Amino acid sequence: MPLPLLIGGAILLAGVGVKKGYDATELNDKAERIVNRAKSDHYDANERLELKQEETNTRLETLGEFKIKIFTTDIHYLVEAIKRCKDSANSEYLSKKIFTEQELNELNNSVNNSLEIQKGLASGAAAGALTGLGAYGAVGALASASTGTAIAGLSGAAATNATLAWLGGGSLAAGAGGGGMALGTMVLGGLVAGPLLAVGGFVMNSAAEENLTQAREYEEDVDIKIEEMNKTKSVLKSIRGRASEVEDAILEISNRFNQLVVNIEQTRRKESDFCKSEDMNKLIVMGKALKNLLDIPVLDENGKENIRVTSEINQAITLE
Repeated sequence: MPLPLLIGGAILLAGVGVKKGYDATELNDKAERIVNRAKSDHYDANERLELKQEETNTRLETLGEFKIKIFTTDIHYLVEAIKRCKDSANSEYLSKKIFTEQELNELNNSVNNSLEIQKGLASGAAAGALTGLGAYGAVGALASASTGTAIAGLSGAAATNATLAWLGGGSLAAGAGGGGMALGTMVLGGLVAGPLLAVGGFVMNSAAEENLTQAREYEEDVDIKIEEMNKTKSVLKSIRGRASEVEDAILEISNRFNQLVVNIEQTRRKESDFCKSEDMNKLIVMGKALKNLLDIPVLDENGKENIRVTSEINQAITLE
């Protein structure tokens, strides 16, 4: 073969090699850009989800603290008023059976426990219980014989409920076999979050075409995870809405309750008048509505949004 032809072939092959090398570099660069963009999108989405997670926990804590306030003021007044009228033959709360003896005892315990929890909030000792108190019905949880038992029950709910634990209401580890976060997942409104939101690493190899294919698969995986995060954020928004709905209802009845208190204190002249007054009877009925509202859970027993909140509020405030 003539020498010029050999040289020409070598130059051609070298050119092809340079072109392939350039193409491989370009593909690898593209793959890296896709992966870096996906990682950035995932990081931003995770940051936004954590923000909504914190907002939801704060919202439930606020509701829990509000419930404590109602117990230490309105319900406290109600219990003391009923005690004062307990022996009155004209006290209609006995004939109407608005409160059973067991309910009165539970309310009394709830008031005492709430007063102790309120003291503990200043030192942070009871802060972890507020999320549980906001998420679940208050009366049953606070009716324990001792404040320590009440706080343990409220905090313990987080340890056995993955949603509540994930929101920050208690320990993230429920113990081996204990369910909750020990299983490594969190069920929220039909979604499974937690580890599924994690995205694995991406390792480049020597095959540029394969790198690009894997980068696109990685991008698709991240998109799925981000969509899951967005759905979880929507559920968290609904939970915050339910908490606000409960708090607004409690506030409305509390305002009406306190107007009756004002009327009673302004017109009361002697004990018999106090117990026989129409306002006193109304106060007891209003107090029962308030108790019912305080016991409405925002989350159900499975840690999902309680979709019956509105109907339960309407039922609680139906005063007869």
